[in-house]
Amino acid sequence: MQEAGAKKTRITMSTAVLVVLLLVGAGLVSYSAYGYYTASRATPPLTVQSGDSVYVNYTGQYNNHLIFDTSVLSIAQNNASYPKAPGFTWRGAAGYKALQITNVGSGQVVKGFDLGIIGMTVNQSRTLVVSPADGYGPLNTSLLSYIPLYQNVSMVHTVLSATFQSDFGVAPQMGLVVRDPFWGWNLQVLSTGNGTATYQYQPNAGMTVYPYTLNSTTVAGMSGFPVKVVTFNSAADNGTGFIELHNEIAASMAKAVGGKAPSGSHFVIWGLNSNGTATLNFNQPVAGRTLVFTVKVTYISNPSTGAKTGIPGYSLYLSDSRTEL
Repeated sequence: MQEAGAKKTRITMSTAVLVVLLLVGAGLVSYSAYGYYTASRATPPLTVQSGDSVYVNYTGQYNNHLIFDTSVLSIAQNNASYPKAPGFTWRGAAGYKALQITNVGSGQVVKGFDLGIIGMTVNQSRTLVVSPADGYGPLNTSLLSYIPLYQNVSMVHTVLSATFQSDFGVAPQMGLVVRDPFWGWNLQVLSTGNGTATYQYQPNAGMTVYPYTLNSTTVAGMSGFPVKVVTFNSAADNGTGFIELHNEIAASMAKAVGGKAPSGSHFVIWGLNSNGTATLNFNQPVAGRTLVFTVKVTYISNPSTGAKTGIPGYSLYLSDSRTEL
């Protein structure tokens, strides 16, 4: 019995020692495992900070989803999927590449864009909604013009002969018929003399002309609006006559269609008014507008630490920005 008790005691002690060893071993494994994971914790990714040099791809659009600018060639080329706003200017294929900002936060781009990319990582996309105050400033109301939807134009005009030749490319001669380059209808010289020329417009009732169209292969959305000749009377106003015109400006054209005035200045149709007029905006198209930018950072360089990541100037694909708003 004593021997059996001794064996039992030895077994119990052995078991206790084994448990202690296992516990110690477990503690070591746990400690080792904890130490292992701590040592391999990932370094936080580099983010855009003030003063950094970065490259960014972007697409800018208005709230009506018309694109006014982009750095992405595929978006610039595709007008069907990415309709352009009035004033969007084609820069040629070589002109579309990631935008370089050499000193973030210094005002090289509009404030809302400049501050909006801070904190971004390479390949991260972000949507920036930029108010006019943080964009291109407020609308200058002195550059708004009002045009009646129905207007009369005199049929007979007298100008200096030199002005006639400059405007129409030919010296005035009595009976001469030429096409008016603005209105698109013919005119006939009624008389010349004393260094002047008198001519009369010769439109056709019911004809539609497009005098405000900017024919350009580089500037989008400047098709102007159609103008219809309602009627005309050559004997009215003591022989000066008049042409009644209907400027066919639709509500759907507001902020979506632009054109070129006789002065050569560009405008955007801003809206219809209850008094039978339409507003033409001669500000630069981005002024006074809320801008929506979809941006993707492609490269970050921190001049203070020397840290860099990404590929400078790399044009990453930007998905349809309208789906990211």
